Amino acid sequence: MTREINIPEQTLQTATALMENRFAHADRSKPVLGTLFDLGVAHVARDLVEHPELYREAAPLPMPTDCFEPIDPISLISSEIKLPSLPQVFLEMRRVINDPASSATDLARVISRDTALTAFLLRMVNSAFYNFPSKIDTISRAVAVIGTKQLSTLALGTSVMDMFKDIPADILDLELFWRHSFACGIIASQLSKMFKKGTPERCFVAGLLHDIGRPVFMMTMPERAIAATAISRNKKDLMFKSERIVAGFDHAELGGVLLRKWNLPFSLVTSVLYHHNPEKAVKSPEALYVYFANIIAKTLGIGGSGDFFIQDINNQRWEENGLTPEKLLELSSDLTSTLDDAFAILTTMAA
Repeated sequence: MTREINIPEQTLQTATALMENRFAHADRSKPVLGTLFDLGVAHVARDLVEHPELYREAAPLPMPTDCFEPIDPISLISSEIKLPSLPQVFLEMRRVINDPASSATDLARVISRDTALTAFLLRMVNSAFYNFPSKIDTISRAVAVIGTKQLSTLALGTSVMDMFKDIPADILDLELFWRHSFACGIIASQLSKMFKKGTPERCFVAGLLHDIGRPVFMMTMPERAIAATAISRNKKDLMFKSERIVAGFDHAELGGVLLRKWNLPFSLVTSVLYHHNPEKAVKSPEALYVYFANIIAKTLGIGGSGDFFIQDINNQRWEENGLTPEKLLELSSDLTSTLDDAFAILTTMAA
């Protein structure tokens, strides 16, 4: 349950103004979006009291004057631009899983060589994400309880989090970025559990990786990424639309290219590729839940990926997938405690 706190009237007004700005592109007269707006005001007001440091004002950026030629994102794989490689520990895990002669013990041995990954996975399996009745204190036991594929999926998510340490914080604050990504993963997994579709672990990792194209965009094409950020902030435009202006594609497409390069499962690729494109996400539960989770997490102001605005969505699209105002209220009722648990794990990793 969410602990009650006193919200000063001035703080509530500030939260409402922030939410009105965030909904500049969305029609909150629609029942689901109206419910999300109210939930967002309450969550942001609470955060402004308890975590005001999370609401640092973004640095001003001048509008770009350069004209950029469009790029084919697929061409980046064979160009001089170097896309990140899949972490070595996950490559070793995948080799073990695909070897019919290997056992769960072999997988546990690979994971245990990485102390940070081991600590993360044990924290995850002992968190509210699983809510097991007894403590799991070894990787071998974790493999036995949740399975090799599920554990390797969780490992994939965290093993990519150390890739992007040199990005300027005034363009993309990595602490806020990973908080948003973590929240999106948790919410997507909660939706999977609520509606009993998809795989919660895969939904979590799909949510965790959904915006991976943003830091990759910044690393590989910094001038274009800064220009897109400037356009989005100055014109109050949706980030993916600003990216298309300066590159001819957006971070979702770039993330999809990267995950295809890594030869990851189709459901993860589509979840990343279509998290701003609901028409193409409907055939995959993971992709659909990541799409909704991204909007929910962004509305609640949890972390930030550099993209501040909410897409407008047809109310029927939410409700035909079971996400009525009542279900959103049910989802949000225990979300704060679940996210606090998850962020404690994230903080431990960053320490």
